[in-house]
Amino acid sequence: MKIGFDAKRYFNNSTGLGNYARWLIRELTLHYPDNIYLYHKHTINHKSKGIEIQSPSSPMYYAIWRIWLIIFRLKKQKINIYHGLTNEIPFGIHKTEIKTVVTIHDLIQKRFPENYAWYDLIIYNLKVWYAQKYAHKIVTVSEQTKADLMHFYHTDKSKILVIPIGINTKNKSTKSVTSENYILCVSSFSKRKNLDRLIDAFRLLDNNETRLILVGNKGDVAHKIFKKVSQDNRIELIFNASKEKLENLYRAALFCVYPSIYEGFGMPIMEAFSYGKTVATSNISSMPEVGKNAAHYFNPNDTKDMSRVISELLIPENRELKEKNIPSVMKSLESKNVIKEYIKLYDHLMTSS
Repeated sequence: MKIGFDAKRYFNNSTGLGNYARWLIRELTLHYPDNIYLYHKHTINHKSKGIEIQSPSSPMYYAIWRIWLIIFRLKKQKINIYHGLTNEIPFGIHKTEIKTVVTIHDLIQKRFPENYAWYDLIIYNLKVWYAQKYAHKIVTVSEQTKADLMHFYHTDKSKILVIPIGINTKNKSTKSVTSENYILCVSSFSKRKNLDRLIDAFRLLDNNETRLILVGNKGDVAHKIFKKVSQDNRIELIFNASKEKLENLYRAALFCVYPSIYEGFGMPIMEAFSYGKTVATSNISSMPEVGKNAAHYFNPNDTKDMSRVISELLIPENRELKEKNIPSVMKSLESKNVIKEYIKLYDHLMTSS
């Protein structure tokens, strides 16, 4: 079985979609050694650890190659299955014999079109429309994204498989450390992440000793957040934290908070769980689906409700009640369990007509 993957995010993204791509490829090489092909512009015909990396002869026309001309390479190499890892597959691939899978993470452009330029909306919608219509199977990372696909594109639900993002916890340490008196929020600084309201909710706390640490990459509201934070010395901003720094922050936090308005999955919730930390998070979108009974929920549009939930988790007994549920939630998302769903999917496509 030869499986090809669009590797743009694999190489270009250090978080989120990139982590998903690298996790999936790494796990699959254990099951399909010497049969994994990554298609990107970086390296020409470089083989390493069972992975063949393919690129266009000229990076100058990479964009066209990736969305269309790549089909000629796939046919020549007799690829059996092509998996688009981020909401798209090459145009015209449905006219070939190649079986196709697409992972659709979210439909943010449909939920929040005001955050995109008009030409980006046209391109994103065209790619998703084609992928959901012509891919043989669609993987969504949550029931929320499945529902969005059916709502916005009227997608055939029989084509959709909900497979959550797998977590590899064997390198994570939940070893007890002395907790410091701070709450941790790991998030990009964009409007959808709702950090502005989180700061307002934090300020309502009747607590002058607990700190709030916000960690992430700069986004479209970073300037506004920076201005707000400068007015309160209990709040700290950390941009582009190293992996080691972030791990230490997770281990020493009291708990985490994730106030996003919309997520396809909500990876920071699982990251917090992997360090044994509960999360105060939104009661909408995919957050309850991911956090289950190990998280504590608030209305992300209600500052007072958000402040109430955060205040409740400052009580050690309340945190302990949630933390004891983390292992069962994590077990269902362990890599060895999740990857089985992909194996079944590929095997099914290989045997189907």
